[in-house]
Amino acid sequence: MVAAIAEALFATDGKALDRDMLEEFVTNIDGFMSPASKTLRSGLMLMLEALRWLPIIVVRKFSTFDDLPIVTRTEMLDRMDRSSFSMFPLMVVAWKTVLTVAYYEDDARLREIGYPGEERKRYLTVVSPAPDARAS
Repeated sequence: MVAAIAEALFATDGKALDRDMLEEFVTNIDGFMSPASKTLRSGLMLMLEALRWLPIIVVRKFSTFDDLPIVTRTEMLDRMDRSSFSMFPLMVVAWKTVLTVAYYEDDARLREIGYPGEERKRYLTVVSPAPDARAS
């Protein structure tokens, strides 16, 4: 399920992501979630199970989320994200946050979206020191 959500979020033009990369990514997510509290893990797992079966309601397809084509998965997540039913956006944002943080920890993926990495330069503004109040 985590791989299916990641593909829906990060695949471009409906193309599947590299299988080896996805397996490594899912392993990283497992390591990312393992130290989390039992309550957080349980909540995220419950949301994951709900996402698995919601295509029946959201996109009116009698299928599980991970069996849907990538384009339909992306459409479903978009619909849920914009839904007026408060639980749908909560589920999407919770998983989108976890997956996005983990996905963009990789320097190569950051470069793909234009982040220069170590080459980035910080421009500092030089501020004059405040005049000493005792000098007056």
